[in-house]
Amino acid sequence: MNDKEHDKFVLTGAAAERYVQRQEMLLEFARLFDYAEASDRAVAIVGPAYLDHLLSDILIEFMVDDGKEVAKLLQPEGPLGTYGSRVSACYCLGLIGGIVKADLKLVSKIRNHFAHDVRAAFSAPKVSQWCRLLRWHKELLMREPPLDATDRDLFQVGVNSLVTHLNGIPGLARTEKRQKRLHT
Repeated sequence: MNDKEHDKFVLTGAAAERYVQRQEMLLEFARLFDYAEASDRAVAIVGPAYLDHLLSDILIEFMVDDGKEVAKLLQPEGPLGTYGSRVSACYCLGLIGGIVKADLKLVSKIRNHFAHDVRAAFSAPKVSQWCRLLRWHKELLMREPPLDATDRDLFQVGVNSLVTHLNGIPGLARTEKRQKRLHT
């Protein structure tokens, strides 16, 4: 491996800062996503919020090194400013697969239900069905969940499995980073 190839794997500047921030946010996510302490609503909102941050980081690491232009795309009013648009972009760019995309969309439905219904609960029939449709954790663990797993258990394991998977993708995306074109 020559020096130029090696440099793709060395974190410096903004990439290093994003990595440190991602690790700090992971610790905060773990604290707030606590199995025993957190309320159902906190779990339903904190998990997707961290997933959204990971999706943004994946796109930043993959796109050309032009912070201003990338920030415009990812700002809330930008074309990639929503969770759903980031999921679609990551999928269409080949950064995530179909099962992960489907699970991220289910997580979004669950989050929106909790954000817009004051009586939301994991045991609600619609939410229960969405939790039981989550698949990535089954692929990752290569087994079905225990029969006594609650819908909240399924959601938390599903989100944690997605976090574990997505947390490694910014590094992979960085090795395939798009380069600015000079003449076209």
